[in-house]
Amino acid sequence: MTIFGNRSHAGKILAEQIPFKFDVVAVIPRGGVLVGVEIAKRHKKPVYVVGVRKIPIPWEPEAGFGAVAEDGSVYLKEEILPYLNLPEYIITKLAEEVRREVERRIKLYRPKDADLKNKDVLLVDDGFATGYTAIAGIMMLRKKGASKVYAVAPCAPFDTILLLRRYADEVFVPNVQKFGPFAVANYYQDFRDLKDEEVLNALKEVDC
Repeated sequence: MTIFGNRSHAGKILAEQIPFKFDVVAVIPRGGVLVGVEIAKRHKKPVYVVGVRKIPIPWEPEAGFGAVAEDGSVYLKEEILPYLNLPEYIITKLAEEVRREVERRIKLYRPKDADLKNKDVLLVDDGFATGYTAIAGIMMLRKKGASKVYAVAPCAPFDTILLLRRYADEVFVPNVQKFGPFAVANYYQDFRDLKDEEVLNALKEVDC
């Protein structure tokens, strides 16, 4: 198990290990941006910000039960819903709140779109937990015409990797947790919440 100093540190290490050839680094904001920027700098590839975000569990916001993509598509972890006991109208309300935040981030982080048709795309986050944000990202990239989508992160639980293999062409995660409760934060010394300014400053270091 590797403990990273911060997201940029994780990105630098990951950049040396990527086993795929790719054309674009697609990043999931916010944390995935700092990881992906380091990969893009090392491989001299452009960065593309993907509009996806998890739907947080109301009483445990660090955990999610699904995700929303920039086109409004909603992906829910159906098997967990009975345990959450959330009314449908609450799920709809939470998803809409997330969709509005995704829209805000896209306008701020990606003022112009890019052509991904027939591109091999590396989808990067700072860690895969349930995997549903990554699934939303993979599906969004495919809708935009990507020929292949590789899901890459510094850490993830084994079950999530199995899930993502059903959606991505390949999955690469160097730190796989097979047992016990999983939290992305456990793999970082510095896992603080990032501000918009930090994301924008990181994006200035690469072509977008």
